[in-house]
Amino acid sequence: MSFKRKPPPGNVRRVINLGNNLRGVTTNKCGHLVQFESEQEHKLILLLERDHTVADYHSQPETLYFRDANARKRHYTPDFKVWRIDGQIELHEVTVATRQASRESLRQREEAARAICSERGWRYLVHTDETLPAAHEYVNLMALAAFRAQSFACPDLTAWWLEHLSENKPVHPCRVIDQAIPAQEQGTLLANLYHLLWHGVIQMDWRQPFFWHDDLHPTARIWLSPTKTKQESSL
Repeated sequence: MSFKRKPPPGNVRRVINLGNNLRGVTTNKCGHLVQFESEQEHKLILLLERDHTVADYHSQPETLYFRDANARKRHYTPDFKVWRIDGQIELHEVTVATRQASRESLRQREEAARAICSERGWRYLVHTDETLPAAHEYVNLMALAAFRAQSFACPDLTAWWLEHLSENKPVHPCRVIDQAIPAQEQGTLLANLYHLLWHGVIQMDWRQPFFWHDDLHPTARIWLSPTKTKQESSL
């Protein structure tokens, strides 16, 4: 979905086409349209979607005004504004580590943004390509994001997984389902598993390969956190 004239509601500007940058618009966990103008920003969106301490977030939320070291007027629009469930508000910026290190202007705007946030009682966080997900973690996030919707939730199937993973020992998913249900019923059960993995009800190592050639990787492992109980079967 593209916005040719106006940015999404709540955004002070549209994302910029820099020629080869990944840009787009997606819907967040609260149904709000959010923009991204780089692959790194898209990675942060995936993390915000999975973070249960995040109540909501907007992209391109406001323009900050400040003066640089030479007293010249400057302005800057952070990438995201985040609301935490505990009431904390944050501004988030995504950049490239080498660019951050080499450009004094970026460091000055970060200092200004941090000072503005401090005055408001907010937090200011900067993410780089060195701190955001990469490799298998990014692939897993991309794949499992498709199963975040509540349409993949099923109390009965969730209760089934919680029961069969009650020993809290890492196990390959196929070892669980192959001995329990017919092959023709496994698709729905796996879709529910992916939903539970995305929402953290069932655990996995996100930095290890989970999918392989349209199947589950031989080294894929899942387990149930000791804090998860059958009470979560309503997910």
